[in-house]
Amino acid sequence: MAQTGQIGTGWGSGAAFAESGGDLRPLFRVAIFGLAGKLQRVTEIVLRHARHNQYRFVVAPGRGPGEYDIAVVDMTARGGPEVASTLRRLPRARPVVRLGRRSDEVRGQDDLLQSSFTVNLLKTLNRVVESSLLAEHEAAALPVLAPALFGRRAPSDRHCALIVDDSPSVRRQLTVALQRMGLECEGAQSAHAALDLLAQRAYAIAFVDVVMPEMDGYRLTREIKRNRATRPMPVVILTSRSSPFDLARGALAGCDSYLVKPVALHSLRATVSRQLARTG
Repeated sequence: MAQTGQIGTGWGSGAAFAESGGDLRPLFRVAIFGLAGKLQRVTEIVLRHARHNQYRFVVAPGRGPGEYDIAVVDMTARGGPEVASTLRRLPRARPVVRLGRRSDEVRGQDDLLQSSFTVNLLKTLNRVVESSLLAEHEAAALPVLAPALFGRRAPSDRHCALIVDDSPSVRRQLTVALQRMGLECEGAQSAHAALDLLAQRAYAIAFVDVVMPEMDGYRLTREIKRNRATRPMPVVILTSRSSPFDLARGALAGCDSYLVKPVALHSLRATVSRQLARTG
């Protein structure tokens, strides 16, 4: 699998972006070590049919360095504990999920028990992504907030997008897609949080969800376009509503473009290219 867009910095070729069918979910490759044939088939079935999960997982084509993003090791198989220990010591090691039958006095509780394998496999993989990869992404974004400590607005960054959405999964998915296009990203979970960020620095483009608590995306767009400092920034409204009435409301609010969820990758790329070319 060719290297594609990533979240964060520590997983090398991980977090591949799923392009098939306009699927905007981050894609992670799961390598299997020591699982019996039956459990391996169950793994493939669970991952293949998890269409509504926030991340997309597939069984990795290989188990060598750089060929997978997450390792699942059967700790009850012969040599399982040694394999897990070795994988953790590798340079640029990937996260390891330990599969076992019980709590072990030496190892402690394994990450995933065989007794609840089918039910908890996706939950465990999601937890690994949240704790390992997204934590790196958030840590990498911290220096961007430094100007706020000095009470001044940072200069414009032509390579940073602002994503305003109260859904963490939507913010993560858009971050992966936009990073693949060469844009850094910052997220805000509300319109008020977005206005605070806009007071600190300028962004190349903003993606604004419509349905948010306290202040919706239309009102936020109007606030952005009323401000002389933020008016030139392209605003792309994101919503699941696609009626002519909703499109008209977006236009009246002053948005520069309108994308309907779920957003196809080619539509997102075309919109970003068009808006950034317009603003130079």
